[in-house]
Amino acid sequence: MNRTIVASAASASLRRRRISAVLAGGLVLGVGAAVTLAAWNDSEWATSTFTAGSFDLEGSTDGVNFTDHAAEDDAAGLGFAVDADDIVPGQTLYALYSIRLIGTADGVLTVEPPTISGDNAANLTAATRLIDGTTCDASTFDDGTATPPATIAASEDGSTGQLDFCLQVTAGPDLTQEESGVVTWQWTVESQ
Repeated sequence: MNRTIVASAASASLRRRRISAVLAGGLVLGVGAAVTLAAWNDSEWATSTFTAGSFDLEGSTDGVNFTDHAAEDDAAGLGFAVDADDIVPGQTLYALYSIRLIGTADGVLTVEPPTISGDNAANLTAATRLIDGTTCDASTFDDGTATPPATIAASEDGSTGQLDFCLQVTAGPDLTQEESGVVTWQWTVESQ
């Protein structure tokens, strides 16, 4: 009986040692695998800061002094060569208007057809031509083009990209005395 107990205790001890040996081997393999994985992990990073550019369409009635007229209520008063307050039937008047894009982003240009309102609206016609230079009269209007460029180039100091337009208004034969008409031009630019 004592032999059986001794043999059983020796067998249990042997089993514990085997289990301990297997566990120790597994631990060694796990640590080795973790070290191997750590050695083959790597990272790469990249970053950049994004700051919005600038974009401002300005206009000028003399082609030299530019300001912002961003709303119809703030429209620039045009300087027609002949007094626009005393027009007569058949008379045609001309005025210069220049635009430039200040900023860092070029834009897609849209030249809206002039709109005419007021009591004499039906007796006035208006047109726009892109011209070379800042002289606006019958000659430069006729030499100009009715098709404006599709885009306008921006410059940070306004030294390049200026577009000059000659604006024409003609009084019709049925112009009503002492009644007025208001002609409004609009240029819009959308950043590209």
